[in-house]
Amino acid sequence: MTTTISCSNDDITDAIYITGTEQNPLVTLSAEDGVASRTALSVSASQQVTRTTTIKLRLAPELIEQYNKTSGKNYVPVPTGDFELTANEVSIAAGTNVSNSVNFQVNSTKNFKTGTSYMMAVTIESSDGDLPILEASRTIYYVVKPVVIQSVASLTGTYFEPDFSEKNAARLTNLSQVSMEARVYVNNFASSSPFISSVMGIEEHFLLRFGDVTIAPNQIQRAGMVALTAPQGLATRTWYHIALVHDVSTTRLYVDGVLAASIADNNNINILKTLGSGAYGTGFLIGASAGGRYLDGMISEARLWSKALTQNEIIDGMCGVDPTSKGLEAYWKFNEGSGNIASDISGNGHHAKASRNVTWVPNIRCKN
Repeated sequence: MTTTISCSNDDITDAIYITGTEQNPLVTLSAEDGVASRTALSVSASQQVTRTTTIKLRLAPELIEQYNKTSGKNYVPVPTGDFELTANEVSIAAGTNVSNSVNFQVNSTKNFKTGTSYMMAVTIESSDGDLPILEASRTIYYVVKPVVIQSVASLTGTYFEPDFSEKNAARLTNLSQVSMEARVYVNNFASSSPFISSVMGIEEHFLLRFGDVTIAPNQIQRAGMVALTAPQGLATRTWYHIALVHDVSTTRLYVDGVLAASIADNNNINILKTLGSGAYGTGFLIGASAGGRYLDGMISEARLWSKALTQNEIIDGMCGVDPTSKGLEAYWKFNEGSGNIASDISGNGHHAKASRNVTWVPNIRCKN
């Protein structure tokens, strides 16, 4: 009996392949420094083999470059010494169609760099059996995402005001491209009018916030000049990554890296803008706007860019980016753990001062 299997639109009769790659050649593995993270790898045949078949495997970092070209990604190989393949061959016993397993294992993340996306490829080098190797399922790609554990700031009862007073901030007054992003955790959404919980930005100009009198309190929205609202409501006591991207003529809103809404918008953005006096004269804030509208929750990884982030950049950077990244104007990790200042680690000096004493919450985990 022969069996036809299909992968990537290529049909072949009777072959061997890395198990699971006929559905998806990509496997994501979370890694934590000092904790071995592993996933099993085996080889399958489309029919029972008539004699024991030995399959040799090898690490194939050279294949990552081609993967990047075809997928639009920017992965780099997992650093040498931080991972291992526990054996370089497996066998399919006669009368069976699945081999024994070996492990791809990440033992450390000590050489990982913040904001870099990592991958390792494992491929079938050879087989001594009678069945051919299915080329489309010859290789498996492991995406390794480090778990970040850090303190974060509680915004319940306080908010932060960044310093945009230095001379070179004038470049931020007329941006045709701008992005804001942050990880946000809400304890409770606003329960009284106007039902607004502000995340970051400038009220009536370019603000990320939850709720309004015309939408549910748990809907994330870009407010100011144009209104852009994600259709789905978000849950309390759940971490979300929220990104707002303005690119010349379009503004897009992402939730956990997924495009939630978009709208035509050809307005340029002025990060230094204020809208008058009193409550509307405060400008850019984190966790408040218009003299109130506070966020009851926690925040980390807040960033301001003078560029339009791509979806891939958003996904890859949820837990951290390189502070020297091009176009990064302000980067508040909110991981200080003490004090009332959130440092801008971009080097541009936009340190944010809290309105009152901050509660810092330790040991919060983040993984992309």
